[in-house]
Amino acid sequence: MPGARRIDWIDAAKGVCILAVVLYHFNQMVLQQIDFGQTAVPTLWSLGITALKPLRMPLFFLISGFLASRSITGRGWEQVRTSRVANLLWVYVLWVGLYWLFIEGVIVPLNVDVAAAGAHPETLTGVVMQLVSANTGLWYLYALVLYFVACKLLQHTAYPAVISIGLGVVLHLVSSLWLPSSWWNVATLMNYLFFFAIGCHLQPLITRHYTRGNPVRFVITAVLTLMALGAAWKLGSMDAPGVKLVLALLMVSTTIDLFALLTQRFKMAMLCDIGRRTLPIYVIHKLLIFVLVAFMPEVLYVEGALGNGVLAVTPLAMTLLIGALCLLVHQALNRGPGRVLFTMPHTFRRVAYRTGLLHPAH
Repeated sequence: MPGARRIDWIDAAKGVCILAVVLYHFNQMVLQQIDFGQTAVPTLWSLGITALKPLRMPLFFLISGFLASRSITGRGWEQVRTSRVANLLWVYVLWVGLYWLFIEGVIVPLNVDVAAAGAHPETLTGVVMQLVSANTGLWYLYALVLYFVACKLLQHTAYPAVISIGLGVVLHLVSSLWLPSSWWNVATLMNYLFFFAIGCHLQPLITRHYTRGNPVRFVITAVLTLMALGAAWKLGSMDAPGVKLVLALLMVSTTIDLFALLTQRFKMAMLCDIGRRTLPIYVIHKLLIFVLVAFMPEVLYVEGALGNGVLAVTPLAMTLLIGALCLLVHQALNRGPGRVLFTMPHTFRRVAYRTGLLHPAH
C-alpha cells in the first residue's frame, strides 16, 4: 500500500512465505532426488514441508490481495495499469525468457539433470505457450496479474466481494474435481483467486481484527489446525477440495495471529526486510538451485550420525543462504541498466504512454 505505514506482521509473514517457497523448491529439486537409504531425516523434512502446503501460497496470495486492496477498490485503471499489471507482466515475461536461456545455454550443455524443474520448451513458440499457460516456475507473477484484473473488473458489479470470493470457491472446486493432474498449471491459477479476493475485499476486517493478534483465537485455531492436519493425513484427504480450503483458512488465521503477536513483542527486522523484498528472491532462487543441483548430492551424502546431523540442518541453512544470495544478486544487478530486470524500462513506458496503452500514475 504505497504511502501507508508498513504493517510488521505482513512483512514478517511475507518473509516466511518466500522462505517457505525456497525451502519447498530446494527439497523438491535437491533432497528428493537423492537416495539416502534408511535415513529418516529427509522424510521428516518432506513431511513438514508437505504440511505447510495449505499455508504457503494461500497466505502469500491473501497478503497480495490485502496489499492490492486500495488499488482495486479505490483507484482508476489509469493509476494502476503500469504498477500493478504492466510491470508484473514485464518481470514475468523477461525472467521466464532468462530461465529458458540459462537452461538452454548452461544447464543443457553441462548435462546437469535438473529434475522437477518443470517443462523446458525447445523453441521460442514453446516458450510463448509456456508463458500463456503459466506452465512455468514463475506462475505466481502471472496469477497476480490475472487475479488483480479479475477483481478490478468485478469491482463494477453490484456485489464485488461476494462475486469475487464466490468465483474463487467455484474455480477451486472445478480445478480440484475435474481437471486432470497433468493440467497443474491451469489448476494453480484457479486455486488461489479465493485467497486473493479475501485479502482484497476483507482488508478492513483483517486490519480491524488481526493486526494486533488475538492469543485466544490463536490457541483455538492452532489446536484446530493440528487436529485437522492429523485427521486429513490419517484419512489421506489432504488434497480433497473442501479439506484444502478449511485447512488453508485455519492455517492462515493461525499464522496471521502468530506474527501479529510476535511483532508486538520482538523486532523481527531481518524477517521483515526479507518480506519487503520477496520479488528478487522469487525470480532468482531457482537459478541458484539449478547450480546447486550439480554438486549438492555428493556433499550431502555423508554416512553416520554426523551425516544425519548435517542433513537435519541443511534444508534450513540452504534456504537462508539462497535467500541471502538472491538479495545480494539483486543489490548488485538493480542499478543502472540492470534495473530493467525488476522494473519495466522507461523507454517501454514512454511508448506505452504515447500510444495510450498505459497512463502515468497520478
